[in-house]
Amino acid sequence: MRPLAVAGVLAVAVGLLAALDRGIAAAISPTSAVVTLIGVLGVVQGVRYANARRDRRRLLTDPGEPERRAPAAVPGSDLNERIARVASPAPGGYRDRRDLRDRVREVAVDAVARDRNCSQEAAATAVDDGTWTEDPAASAFFDTRTAYPIRVRLSATVRGRSRYWYGLRAAIDEIERIEGGAA
Repeated sequence: MRPLAVAGVLAVAVGLLAALDRGIAAAISPTSAVVTLIGVLGVVQGVRYANARRDRRRLLTDPGEPERRAPAAVPGSDLNERIARVASPAPGGYRDRRDLRDRVREVAVDAVARDRNCSQEAAATAVDDGTWTEDPAASAFFDTRTAYPIRVRLSATVRGRSRYWYGLRAAIDEIERIEGGAA
């Protein structure tokens, strides 16, 4: 072993013994000159290590490709896809349209029952006859006897969307208004 390493091991051993037994610590009784010498040696050793680090070549580390995240399912995306498919102006899909209308009707009945503090039957009657809202497009969405307003029919023709889509959008907006308590 190198003499410096041996001296270091001995110094650490004496230090540990002095920490464990006060008698050894009292026997050593370092003077201020010894303590100063130990401090200077510590500073010299620190400067030596710092200078040794200065001459080293620095290499950059390449972190590699980041891990790709699996796409998470967005809540309601299946319903959005279903609405887009059902509300398209393409013919067919009557059963899907009816099922979606029934689901939205259930939500509207619940919202009207809570808002007006009435029974489910009274709320269902209000939704079916169109008195649940002042929006004619939302009213016509559930009431098959009521025609959509002329502006909705013209807009559907010009923009290439179905009247069903406009009625669905109006019904959902009206339910949100009722649930939010906005006037």
